[in-house]
Amino acid sequence: MKKIILGSVLALSIAVPALAHPPITVYVDQQEVVFADQAPVIVEDRTLVPMRKIFEAMDTHVTWDEPSQTITSTRGSDVVTMTIGEKQVYKNGKGVYTMDVPAQIMQDRTMVPIRAVAVAFDANVAWDGINYIISISTDSANSGNISKQIHADDGTLLATISLSYTPLISNSTAANKINKNVYDQMSQKASVMTERLETAAKAAYTKDPSAFQPYYYMGTYQAKGESSDFASVVLEERTFMGGTETKTLSADTYNMKTGSDAALTDIVTDSKKEIETLVKKGFSAIIDQNPAAFYSDAKDRLDKNFDDVGFYLDKNAVVFYLNSGIIAPESAGVIAFSVPR
Repeated sequence: MKKIILGSVLALSIAVPALAHPPITVYVDQQEVVFADQAPVIVEDRTLVPMRKIFEAMDTHVTWDEPSQTITSTRGSDVVTMTIGEKQVYKNGKGVYTMDVPAQIMQDRTMVPIRAVAVAFDANVAWDGINYIISISTDSANSGNISKQIHADDGTLLATISLSYTPLISNSTAANKINKNVYDQMSQKASVMTERLETAAKAAYTKDPSAFQPYYYMGTYQAKGESSDFASVVLEERTFMGGTETKTLSADTYNMKTGSDAALTDIVTDSKKEIETLVKKGFSAIIDQNPAAFYSDAKDRLDKNFDDVGFYLDKNAVVFYLNSGIIAPESAGVIAFSVPR
């Protein structure tokens, strides 16, 4: 840990010998995939599996073009391609994922990175690093995207609920625990917002159909500041229920070794008092730059609502933020500043 007012961090790299591990077991939608001729292998901390078996287990049609050494897999209207030795995965002609380890040929078998396959087809992949088990779910509710629409009896669109998650990329038990936690949050949030918007939108549409504008809720979860020690998941929300759109920000920070919640004092050596002083100076400086954009008693409001200050990690910085309506009008949006750590 270090003080957030200091500069760079010294990083050490230590080489360790590779250790033997148990056989890797792969499940797709809770069904085990049996690899008879070639077992999954780990290359540079990435798991590669035989191409045909994994694509077929995910209910896709796969073809191999020998001259170009290109794999093409199709499911519905989606076409995914990857080429031996190249790191880019394409979906419907657009790059959607960059692999750390590209597809390659081993013992006459075409091997593909399992995470790249899952991401390309909007599936969720979880890694149990203790038992060496990989679980893939192709269910859209667990794929990092949830989308629902609510219609009136006459077919009019009343509301749209949309949530997405750009997950942690680490291949670890802690990261998978965190990702699962976020997916569970998304599911619960979708349920709550669906009920809320459905009730409100139906009432508003019934009252005045001609003036009604469809309601919406959009929640975007994004992993940020990911390192071997800590990472944050930031939720940006946009809600429209008539009148003015509201925007809010919230964040959770996690210990990447245990998957548990982490406080700022777990990450930096500054005391709570030092952090409080730093944060108040930061927001006060923002207020002083443009006083007209804030409430006249913004600094007093900051003192009274200090517990509402949130933080998240972003690359090599700590970002402190306050949602709108606390020290500035709703139109000001989220107020934030960052400090190197």
